[in-house]
Amino acid sequence: MTNDFPEAKDFFGAYFHQDWPVEHDTADHVIDDFLRNSDKAVLILVRNELRALLSNKLNEIDLRAFFLKELHCYYCYWNEWASGEAWLRHIERKLNENLADYHARL
Repeated sequence: MTNDFPEAKDFFGAYFHQDWPVEHDTADHVIDDFLRNSDKAVLILVRNELRALLSNKLNEIDLRAFFLKELHCYYCYWNEWASGEAWLRHIERKLNENLADYHARL
């Protein structure tokens, strides 16, 4: 299933690696860094893959395992969010806001 989410794997693996708390104070700072350093095409691909992942409707245990084992994400979202779905929707919202700002600047 990981092959279906190559951009999400790049995002989570590169930005939420094991040492992310050394580089950033919060998970939102990680996401903001990704938004600043990625071009529009990548943001759209990640957003679309997050939507596809959400449509799979994995249960919470399977979603946690998928984040760690398949996407190499070392952020324990369950310490701050009610569910993985809630956290993914938050990321999707931040991506959408960034893309809307991008279009407004044109």
